[in-house]
Amino acid sequence: MKIKLILFFALCGLSFSTNAFAQISPATNFIAVDINMPQNTSFNYDSCFAIGTNLGMSRVGLFQNWTNIETAPTIYNLAIFDIANAYYPAHSMPIDLTIAPISTNNLEVPSDLTSTAFDSPAMINRFKILLDSIKIHIPSVTLSSLVIGSEHDVYFGSNATQWAQYTVFYDSVSAHAKILWPGLKVATELTFPGIVNYNSFAQTLNTNSDYIGVSYYPLNTNFTVMPVSVVPTDFATLAGLYLVKPICFYQYGYPSSTSCNSSETQQAQFITETFTAWDAHAANIKMIDFTWLHDLDTALVNYYGTYYGISDTVFLEYLHTLGFRTWNGSGTDKMALNELRCQAKLRGYNALPICFVNVEELNEENSFSVSPNPAQDYFMLHSDFPFVNAEVKIFNVLGQCKKAISTINGQNWKMDVADLPIGIYLVTIKNENFILSKKIVINR
Repeated sequence: MKIKLILFFALCGLSFSTNAFAQISPATNFIAVDINMPQNTSFNYDSCFAIGTNLGMSRVGLFQNWTNIETAPTIYNLAIFDIANAYYPAHSMPIDLTIAPISTNNLEVPSDLTSTAFDSPAMINRFKILLDSIKIHIPSVTLSSLVIGSEHDVYFGSNATQWAQYTVFYDSVSAHAKILWPGLKVATELTFPGIVNYNSFAQTLNTNSDYIGVSYYPLNTNFTVMPVSVVPTDFATLAGLYLVKPICFYQYGYPSSTSCNSSETQQAQFITETFTAWDAHAANIKMIDFTWLHDLDTALVNYYGTYYGISDTVFLEYLHTLGFRTWNGSGTDKMALNELRCQAKLRGYNALPICFVNVEELNEENSFSVSPNPAQDYFMLHSDFPFVNAEVKIFNVLGQCKKAISTINGQNWKMDVADLPIGIYLVTIKNENFILSKKIVINR
C-alpha cells in the first residue's frame, strides 16, 4: 500500500523540509521575473515588484536596445539607469542588464552605424563608450550579469560572416566590460532553436561567455505551443551542449491563449514541468527569468507586432497571453502564478503561508477522488468508503477557507464552485480520525 503524502503547510500546523523533493536551491539557482504593470495607475511598480520578491525572485532583468540609450549618434538618454541606481540597491536586488545591438530580427545600432560591420573598430569603440557612460550612472547597482545582444541568431540566420563579425565584437566589448566591472559575468542571448540549429556558430560565439544565455518559448512555426512534455528533453539538450558553463534563461515563457492551442491550465502545467526538469539539471541551469508578470495590453501587442513585422493573429495572441496575471485593471492571478509560487515554496524560495502538492498518489485503493478536474461550476467528490459527520473545506493558495460544508455523510457529494474564481485550490475532507486532501483546479 502506498502512503499518501501531502505537503500541507500552515493549515495543519506541520513542518516539512521544503527541499526534501527538490534539487535546485536558492543558494545556487535563481528565480527572476520580468516585472511589468497592469493598466491601473494605483497598481504601481512597487506592488508588482512585491509579487516577485514574495514568491522568491532574487534578481530582475533590465533590457535596453542600444538605440534606446544612444538615441542619436553620441547623444545619450541614461535616465533609466539613474532610476535603476536609486531603486534596486535600496531593495538589495541584483540586475541582469541586457544591452541589445540586435534584438531578434532588428538591428538596434545608432543611425550612423547601420552599414558598419560589427567587427569594425568604429562599432566596437562606440559600444565601449556606451558601456563607459552606463557605468557612471549605476555606481551602486550590483550586476548579476551583463547580456550583450538578444536573440540575434534570428537576424544572422546561417550567415557565417555575420556570426564571425559579431563574435569579434562580442569578445572585445566583453573584455572592456570586465575592466569596468571587475568580476562581472558576461553572456549573449540566443534563442533555443538558434543555439541548437546553429550550434557550431553558437559554440564559437560563447567561447568567452561566463553564462550561456538562452530565450525559451516552445512554439511551433505557426506560433502554437508545443506540449509541455518537451521541456525535460530541451533542458537535457542544452545541458548536453554546455556541460561546464552555467545556463541562464533570460526569457522564458508559455502563452495561455486557446488560439495558441494552450490554456491557463496548460500554462500552469508548463511551470510544473519546468521545475521538475530544472531539478534534474540543477547543476547546469543557474537561472530562469520568467516572462512576463502581466499579460500585455492591446496597444503593446500591436506595437510589438509592428516591431517584429508579424501580423499573424496567433503570434499576437502568443505575445498577449505570456503573463502570469491578466493585464486589465489591477490584474488577476492566473493559475500559472499560483503554481510558480507553490513550486518555488517547495524548494525553499519563499515563506508564503500555504502550498500544497501531491507528492505520491493517494493509495492503491484510490479511496478519495475529485472529478471533473479541472472543474468549471461544480465537481463531484467520491469516497470508496462512507463518511459519517465529515466536514469538507476548500482552501485557496493563501490558506483562506473559501467554502465549507459540515455533517457530510455517505460516499458521493456535489460541490458548487461557480462562485469561486479560477485558480488552484485544496479540497479537504475531515472527520475525527483523519484528513484527506486533493488539489483541484477551477478553470472556465
